[in-house]
Amino acid sequence: MLAPDSLVLVTGANGFIGSHLVEALLARGYRVRCLVRRSSDLSFIRHLAVEWTYADLSDGDALDHVCRGIHAVCHCAALTRALDEETFMRINAGATEALARACLQAAPDMARFLFVSSVAAAGPAQSKDDTLSESSPPRPITWYGKSKLAAEKALLAMTDRLPVTIVRPAPVFGPRDRDFLPYFRLLKRGLDLQVGGDDRWVSLIYVCDLISLILLSLESEAAEGQIYYACGPAHTRQEFSQAIARALGKRTVPVALPSALLTPIGLWSRIQARLTGQPGLLNDQRILDIKVRYWLFSGNKARQDLGFAPEHDLDSAVRETVHWYRENRWL
Repeated sequence: MLAPDSLVLVTGANGFIGSHLVEALLARGYRVRCLVRRSSDLSFIRHLAVEWTYADLSDGDALDHVCRGIHAVCHCAALTRALDEETFMRINAGATEALARACLQAAPDMARFLFVSSVAAAGPAQSKDDTLSESSPPRPITWYGKSKLAAEKALLAMTDRLPVTIVRPAPVFGPRDRDFLPYFRLLKRGLDLQVGGDDRWVSLIYVCDLISLILLSLESEAAEGQIYYACGPAHTRQEFSQAIARALGKRTVPVALPSALLTPIGLWSRIQARLTGQPGLLNDQRILDIKVRYWLFSGNKARQDLGFAPEHDLDSAVRETVHWYRENRWL
């Protein structure tokens, strides 16, 4: 078990999830070592009393120093957009395995290696009644999902030497998130964009609830060697839109985007990516996710093993998100 003053390494500490996690770890009395790059935007964590270490996860030679003296790792860093599958594999799978091996060498007595994976590693459900559990066979459909699954497999192969726990968050929203921000902005303009004519169901997780589950997984002996889905109740995308509209105080006009239009949008995005060297937010891999009708997962295992239940309902979580966006002039 972790002592109150244990040193926890957090990768991706400056990001959306990582910055919330760093704050929560400090509030619980842990010491925190933040792994960031020299070029990282530290806006969310610059003011915090943490230990800084600067390295790139792809730099295997630097990882021994990064891991020396730590008692636990929360590995949040990940690549979410890339031009090709090889890059996803090299960063999300290869660098994760390299970090784990560095931990074995530099911190052989560490209490926990907690990996923040993704439901993308599991892939989508087949129907509304096919809510996936941790025992369901994974079928990722995107390069990102395949790279996360490869990282999971590499870590699970080390469980005889490394105390691994894997948390697979559903799509995460909340203060500081930039991925859902364009959707909030569109609804602020009164446009409720929906893909296709059928309901699309999704399990979501509010960032504060995700952090609660990560802490439980980090501190519980029962979590060692386990995989947990981090998710709240399922909602249709229309229900999510309506919750955002209520929080914004907006009446919206439904705008239907035929699914058939997504393919040429994805092709154009790929052409732009090749020209600019930068993958777009709405790229062909992201469109594979959007086309799926059922991203549905069960939180039963986390509830049974760890006593986890989300504290925020959809409306309260969306209201807090909108309030933060407005206060920080993002919306």
